[in-house]
This record gives sequence, C-alpha cells and structure tokens, in this order.
Amino acid sequence: MLSWIIFIAIPVLAVALLAGRFTAIYAAERGRSEPAWFLLGALLFPLFPLPWMTLRLLPRK
Repeated sequence: MLSWIIFIAIPVLAVALLAGRFTAIYAAERGRSEPAWFLLGALLFPLFPLPWMTLRLLPRK
C-alpha cells in the first residue's frame, strides 16, 4: 500500500510544482508577486488554466 501512495504522490507533487512555477513565471511577466502566484498555482494545479486566466484578466502593474 505504501508503494502505491509513493507511486501516486511523486508525480502529483511534480505536476503541482511545475504548475506553480509556470504560473509564477507568468505572474512575474505581468508584474505580480512570484511567491504568491507560485503558491496559488501549485494549490490549484487540478484547475491549472484558472490562475493563468485570472492573471490575464488583471491589469498590469
């Protein structure tokens, strides 16, 4: 059972970190806080396009 948890958890964490990083990079391009958007992108990775769409709708700083 533990092996299945590890087998599932590692890819899920990797995808969450990638989604957070891509969101943070895009946020920096738009003049927003990288750490805050990294956290938001990582937590909302199942809804990955949602943070990007939100950033697109916010005015540039």
